[in-house]
Amino acid sequence: MEQYFLKKNNIAIIGGGPSGIYCACQLLLEFQIHNFTNFSITIFEKSIALKTLLPTGNYRCNITNSIDDIKEFASNYPRGEKFLYSIFSRYFNLETLDFFSSVGIETYNQEDGRVFPLSNSSSEVRKKLLMHLSKFKNCRIVNKKINSNAELHSFDRIILSAGSRGVDELIQSFGHCIIPYKAALCALIVDNPIFPQGVSVKSLDGDFVFTDNGISGPLAYRISSIKAFDTFPYEIEIRLFELDKLLDEIKNNSKKSIGNIVSKFIPKSLAKVLLSNYDKKASEVSKNELLNYTKLKLKIIGAKPEGEIVRAGGVNLADVDKNIKSRIYPNLWFCGEILNIDGFCGGFNLQNCWSSAAVVAKDIVSSII
Repeated sequence: MEQYFLKKNNIAIIGGGPSGIYCACQLLLEFQIHNFTNFSITIFEKSIALKTLLPTGNYRCNITNSIDDIKEFASNYPRGEKFLYSIFSRYFNLETLDFFSSVGIETYNQEDGRVFPLSNSSSEVRKKLLMHLSKFKNCRIVNKKINSNAELHSFDRIILSAGSRGVDELIQSFGHCIIPYKAALCALIVDNPIFPQGVSVKSLDGDFVFTDNGISGPLAYRISSIKAFDTFPYEIEIRLFELDKLLDEIKNNSKKSIGNIVSKFIPKSLAKVLLSNYDKKASEVSKNELLNYTKLKLKIIGAKPEGEIVRAGGVNLADVDKNIKSRIYPNLWFCGEILNIDGFCGGFNLQNCWSSAAVVAKDIVSSII
């Protein structure tokens, strides 16, 4: 142990996005707890630090979600769910919010569980995190793109937190293979888009809105995430409303047109597209026809990234240990979106950044002290 007090411990963080900056914050906190000062942290960022934080939560920064059960929380990750059980058991949303509070970022919970800063400003969150880092002389941000491990020979420990764009060459230089990155949380493009553009629908499966060439909104993002690795075209079926409720309505209004009755459950403009017999008397429509009106079948021919840009794929979780340390290359860790972990909308992707970064920081400090 004494050699580490004599030798300077140089740590490189590649990527100044949410996970990289948060990892630096957690390293500084852990070293402070142990009263250890013989280290330096260099964050290499090819663009602008925390630039990718700005559009999150529609520029309000959806920091996390208030779900307090780890397994329920982790069920919101199509990839990485079981791996995150261990990560979240060591650092979860409450620890995250405590840290944000400590740097002057207070939060509030929405009814849907999403957690936002009181300022409703991602730029304010970015500003306060960077201000916090600027207080430490042994931590610096360098505006430089790192392309391979050969550029990092002077560092004792390396953290790759460079997101999911343009990182293939860098990851492979450390001997790691990549699960190909695919767009997730996307709007969906449908074959023959005949539906009313701009109309929002609250379905049994989730909310969505019709666009000029398909659907967008929470349900579309969820479907695109689950099916990120599916080959186009594929078909989906959305449950619009319950058949029993439609039957009850018909029983009480049998003389009305089926179109008018169905329009009580979905927008009228959508009903007019779905129902070829819109003006037919409800009592004359067969049960099979009624069943078809309760669901929307779509052929998906493509996806269009928008809003919160998240990608599936990345470093294979089988190639890292429980502390997200490489099993292939010595003194190498990963955190954030560079890993094959991605979640639905609602604060889940940022919580992966915070938790994975904190677990990596703790492991690095324990390897030194």
